[in-house]
Amino acid sequence: MKKWWIILGIACIVIILWQSISLYNKILLNRDAEQERAVQAAQNDYHLKVHQMDYYHGNQALNVLSGTSGKYGKVYVLVNNKGKTKLVKQSDGLTKQQMKKYVDKNLKPKEWVNLRLGMENNQVVWEAVYLDDNGRYTFYYGDFQTGERYKKYSIKQEI
Repeated sequence: MKKWWIILGIACIVIILWQSISLYNKILLNRDAEQERAVQAAQNDYHLKVHQMDYYHGNQALNVLSGTSGKYGKVYVLVNNKGKTKLVKQSDGLTKQQMKKYVDKNLKPKEWVNLRLGMENNQVVWEAVYLDDNGRYTFYYGDFQTGERYKKYSIKQEI
């Protein structure tokens, strides 16, 4: 009888592992398909040649494409999961390096985590994520054009 319990336990572990791997692969396939749709939408709307792609997790999820368009030059194209696009000329705002310098100068982060372009309430923003002097994760959303604060919040890090 004990032998059957061991076999049943191993079978349950195998089934759980198999289903977990299957779910993970399905999630990755959906993400890849969404990225392909975003690239296609940007190419259809703006004839974009994509140089880089990032993902933004704000109040709405966005694929952020960086590239060049024959008509607009160097641009960012923000694409939501419904395929709606928003074009922003890179020359109309701060570059990633300029935003990093702005945050370094004005907020003095202890350690950088991430800096990415995104959109909050139809306003294009830079999302700067860093650790402050108190060890808190700080999310600073700066205006794309000026770097000025759109919103900011911190989360205490528990160890």
